[in-house]
Formats: sequence, C-alpha cells, structure tokens
Amino acid sequence: MEGEAAVWVAMSLLAGLTVLGFGTREAMFQHRLRREGIRVRGLVVRHRVESSAKDGTFYFAVVEFVDAQGGRHTIESRSSGVKGLPVGGGVPVRYLPGGPEDARIDLTGRRIGEIGSLFAVGALFTAIGIWMLATGR
Repeated sequence: MEGEAAVWVAMSLLAGLTVLGFGTREAMFQHRLRREGIRVRGLVVRHRVESSAKDGTFYFAVVEFVDAQGGRHTIESRSSGVKGLPVGGGVPVRYLPGGPEDARIDLTGRRIGEIGSLFAVGALFTAIGIWMLATGR
C-alpha cells in the first residue's frame, strides 16, 4: 500500500471510529436521560434556518423551557427538520438534574434519528477504511 493510500485508509478509519464514538456517547446520554431525566414541556419559539447553495435549506427548532428551579433555558434541535414542531407548539423536553443546558427534545423519532445517523455515518466510514485496507487501495 502506497503512502497516500495509507493516509486515506487511516483517515477513513479514524473518522469512522470517531463518529461511532460520538454515537455511542449520545446513546449512553439518551439512556441516562430516560432513567434519570426530568421531563418538562417546552415551547417552540422559532426555527433557525441554515442555507447553503450546495445542500439547500435546513430548519432547526428552537425550544424554550423552564426547569424545576424556575430557570428559563433555550435549546436547539440537534437534527434538522421541523415536521410536527410548529412555532408556538409544545414539545416534550428532558434534562438531567443540574444540567438543563444539555437538554434534549424528548421525541422517540428524534432520539432514534440522531443516534442512528451517527452510527450509520460512522459505520460507513469504518467500512470504507476496512474495504480500502482489504483491497490494498
């Protein structure tokens, strides 16, 4: 295997394993939220719009909620798409005691999508790296 090819293999494997690590971390955090988290009702206050000429337009729900101590917090959806999250609509939010800044929107589809997308991307890059290694490319 040539030097440049070895670099691509290493980068692909490193990227894949790193993203798989982030997916594992998020899955563990979500599991902890389900066990220990405090569930409150949030309010979608707006949608943040992110546009790029190459990829199009993405919308992220911005949600405000009040924690058990009366503190007001704002979080943003970690994934794009606002279907079912209209401005002014309520949404379940879950946070850990003492950590409302790390709150997550508590919708099953969102949880699965966020974790699943990390695992899918990580698995893809890892598989490409393994394929390149196995074929000597």
